[in-house]
Amino acid sequence: MKKLVLALIAGIALWGTAQAQTEFRFGPKVGLNVTNLTHSDGDNKVSINVGAFAEMRINDLLGIQGELLYSRQGWRDKVDIDGDNVNVKYRVNYLNIPVMARLYVMEHLSVDLGPQLGIALNAKARYKESGTTVKSKMRNLNTIECSFLFGVSYDLFDRFLLSARYNLGLSNVFDKDKFGSNNKNHVFQLSVGYRL
Repeated sequence: MKKLVLALIAGIALWGTAQAQTEFRFGPKVGLNVTNLTHSDGDNKVSINVGAFAEMRINDLLGIQGELLYSRQGWRDKVDIDGDNVNVKYRVNYLNIPVMARLYVMEHLSVDLGPQLGIALNAKARYKESGTTVKSKMRNLNTIECSFLFGVSYDLFDRFLLSARYNLGLSNVFDKDKFGSNNKNHVFQLSVGYRL
C-alpha cells in the first residue's frame, strides 16, 4: 500500500512538472503551395493554403503541432482537345489535418515531421476553348488522402511562425482507372503563422 501511495505521489509530481513546462499557443496561418502529381508530365501549380494551428511546447526539445488547413492543390498540363494542344489547370481542394512533432535543434528552430489526413472537397479541370473558359468537374476522386510531412519551422519574435515543408503523398488522389496506379500528391509549402 505504501508503494502504491508513493508511486501515486511521484506520478502527480511528475505530471505537475510536465504541466508547468508545457506551453500552449494557437493562431491563424497562410501560405503558398507548389503542387504536382506523381503521374503528371505537366508543370507544377502554384496556389494557396490558409487555416489555423495549435502548438503545445512540451519541453526544450519537443513540441506537438496540429493544424486545420484549406489547401488548393493540383497540377498543369497540355492536353489534346479536338486536335488543339490546350493548357489545362487541374485543381483539387482539400481540408488537411496535419499533426507534427516539432524537434527543436536550436532554441527557435525545429525539424517537423508527422502524418496528414486530407479530405478532398472537389476537383475541377479548367481550360480556354475558343476564348471561353471551360470548367469541368473531375470524377473518380478519392475522398481521403494520406501524406507524410517533413520540414523546418522557425519561431520569429515570439509571435510569428515561419515554416517550409514537403508533403509526400502516400495514397492516390484519383482511382487507379483514372490516372494509373501512381497518382499521389507532392506539395511544397511555405507559410507564416501568427500566435495569438
